[in-house]
Order: sequence, then structure tokens, then C-alpha cells
Amino acid sequence: MTIDRVESIAVAVLAVLSIACGGSDTGTSDTSMPAAAATESLTTMDSAAPARPTAAADSAAPAKPACVSEGAWQTCSVEKRLTDAGFVPLKQAAPAAKLFPIEGEEYALGPARLHVYLFPSAKERATAIARIDTVAITRPGTPPPWSGPAWLITSNNLVAVLVSDNGRLVERVQLALTAGLPSATH
Repeated sequence: MTIDRVESIAVAVLAVLSIACGGSDTGTSDTSMPAAAATESLTTMDSAAPARPTAAADSAAPAKPACVSEGAWQTCSVEKRLTDAGFVPLKQAAPAAKLFPIEGEEYALGPARLHVYLFPSAKERATAIARIDTVAITRPGTPPPWSGPAWLITSNNLVAVLVSDNGRLVERVQLALTAGLPSATH
């Protein structure tokens, strides 16, 4: 295929794209290259020169997501899961109740309160759970710190305590936090 043939095909493609994409009267400005300028740049381009990536091509490269949705739970994955389930999780200024040796976060889900503890691994989470009374959700011999009925939710490296008397809300939060992330290997 000759360079003239390639140029004529490129001009035809640009013309079709120009007609398909640039024919609207929406009042927005078009920042793309006009077909005439594209044709001129094609005719002056040296066929032996290597193609250079543009800034647009560099920005189109897939970036690693900041919040992975598999493996161990992270604060962002908890918040995303709750948001995807239709909640508006509002992080509270005060930390969660001191139930475990790690710092937790407290979220308001409407009138309910969700205390979230993220352990480095599922094994450490299992060890910590073994040291509490899982019915009262407290350390043995201490009164429960909860202001109402509390529900224990565990998944991989996550322990959550939901304080709510709304059965439907409890079920929705349990489903949101126990589905999706794979089980950890011990």
C-alpha cells in the first residue's frame, strides 16, 4: 500500500468522523483538530518517523485503582460497599468503642451506628474475636458499651458492630459487608 493510498484512507476516515462527531449545534466548542489540519499533518508526516504518543494516549493508560475491591477490607472498600448498598455512611469524629486492641472507625447510618475494625489479617481478626463475648459483644466481665441492640458482623479481616433496632437495616448492612470480598487464607 502506498503512502498516497494511506493518506486518502485517513482523510476519508477523518471526514466521516468529522461529520459524525462535529455536526451538532449544542453551542459547545470543539477542541479536536479540524479535518483540513489533520490532512495537512498527514501529508507532511515522514513515513519513516516513529509514532509519538500524545498526552491523551498517556492519560488513557489504565491507572491502578486506589481502592482495591478484593482481598483484605480497607476503609475505602467498606465505605464504597455501604454507599453501593444505598447508605450514606457519615464518619464520626469519635473513634469506635474500645472493644479490640486496634483503633476502629464509627459511622452513622441514619439513626444506626456502625463500628468498624480492620485487622491486618483474617487470622488476627479471628484471634481477637475469640477473646470477646460474641453474644453481648463485649470483653468478658465488662458491660456492653452499646446504646441499643448490637449485631456482630465479620468478613475476612473486618469486624463490624452495628447498633440498631431496625431489622431491615441490620439485614442490609450484613449483606453489604459479608458479600463480595474473597475469604482470606490462614
